[in-house]
Amino acid sequence: WLRCKKLPPDIETFGVFCNDKIDMEEVEIYGFDYDYTLASYKKGVEYLIHDIAKEHLVKKYGYPEEVGSVVYDPNFAVRGLHYDVEKGLFLKVDSSHQIQLGTVYRGRERLEDQEVLALYKRKQLPVTFLEPIPKNMKMVQLVDIFSKPEMSLMAAVMDYFMRHNLEYQPESLYYDVSTCIGAAHATFHSETRSNPNLYLHRDPELIPCLERLVQASKKVFLVTNSPFETVDAGMSFMVGKGWREYFDVIIVQAGKPHFFTNNAKPFREVDIERKIFLWDTVSKLEKGKIYAGGTIDHFQDLTGWRGGKVMYFGDHPYADLADVTLLHGWHTAAVIRELEMEINKMNTDEFKWGVNWQQVLMALIDDHQNVEGEEARAVIKEWKKEVVTIQSSLKSMFNPQFGSTFRTHNNPTYFSRKLFRFSDLYTSRVTNLLRYSLTHSFYPRRGALPHEFKSWFV
Repeated sequence: WLRCKKLPPDIETFGVFCNDKIDMEEVEIYGFDYDYTLASYKKGVEYLIHDIAKEHLVKKYGYPEEVGSVVYDPNFAVRGLHYDVEKGLFLKVDSSHQIQLGTVYRGRERLEDQEVLALYKRKQLPVTFLEPIPKNMKMVQLVDIFSKPEMSLMAAVMDYFMRHNLEYQPESLYYDVSTCIGAAHATFHSETRSNPNLYLHRDPELIPCLERLVQASKKVFLVTNSPFETVDAGMSFMVGKGWREYFDVIIVQAGKPHFFTNNAKPFREVDIERKIFLWDTVSKLEKGKIYAGGTIDHFQDLTGWRGGKVMYFGDHPYADLADVTLLHGWHTAAVIRELEMEINKMNTDEFKWGVNWQQVLMALIDDHQNVEGEEARAVIKEWKKEVVTIQSSLKSMFNPQFGSTFRTHNNPTYFSRKLFRFSDLYTSRVTNLLRYSLTHSFYPRRGALPHEFKSWFV
């Protein structure tokens, strides 16, 4: 019977997906972050960040010399996991604050479900754990693109300590590794400036994408935390020496997220020849000049660019997008590179059959679970076991330890919940916009609520 059914068509790997209705015709101003938005980095950057950080751990924090020989594992973690600062555990949480059992790790050692429940007393975590106040931080969510080398390094150091029966403080380990990852950014910028061809992808569609915006008389701006030298080297490699002609306003070292919460320093013009900030008050933002610092209120006052006519693209749902949409009404678009890998997995026949058969089994269980009789109950028990097996198989297709970045077995992840809340659109790369006109209307998918019809056509 199931083999008679047609599998769903493939998902467009380079599609743009919407969480809210957006009429692109209303968007007059396009803003971009730089790192992992306009700039697409190669995998080597993760290795670079990891290796610089582990060297800092040994030389500046006195960690054992053997820590300096740990190797980065790009396949260990996924973005968006939580780290329990007190217990030293990595865990995946869904949109309802529930721990996904089977995805809780101390280092690379998976905890059994019974141990997890004994530690937390419940599957559903309190909101104070997940949205902590700074002075009482029990958990942190590892969201930015550098979180994967950070988690790999933490896990490797934990494994080393446990293997040698050495006591350690999970909280101190987190802060040490996090500090070293942060310190690695300076070297990372220096390396990418010196060797952009080693670390940056050159997207052939980036120039046409920017040209189309300019030719359509759209305003284009850049707000990034990176220094000008890094941006200039990268954009010159990807777009050409005249890259600044595509932008009406360029702001570097913005200090996001403080730029978006008006807690940053005033704007300063950058003298790029002398590499200094000028002392003069900035009273207008001019094309061709470079600015540093600033706040969003001052930016809006100087440009007049406000509300729904602005769309800002960034890779970090929180630091880049949350405040501009919640406080200032800008449209937002998240650039999430993991989408391409996950969509390619979802487009396989193995995945499609697995999901469809899981849904059939769950519907059968739902319809027949009140049937009387030992034989019927035994069949339903087998169906339930099979659902668990299928779910485990589907999860492992994305990542053996933690599964998909975007969902647990049935629910969106906590990362997805924030992504859907803070972004109107999301896609794997900025240039995917070329597949749509600048007057395109994006409509969100009308998902069925639990109390609605399962299907509108019978």
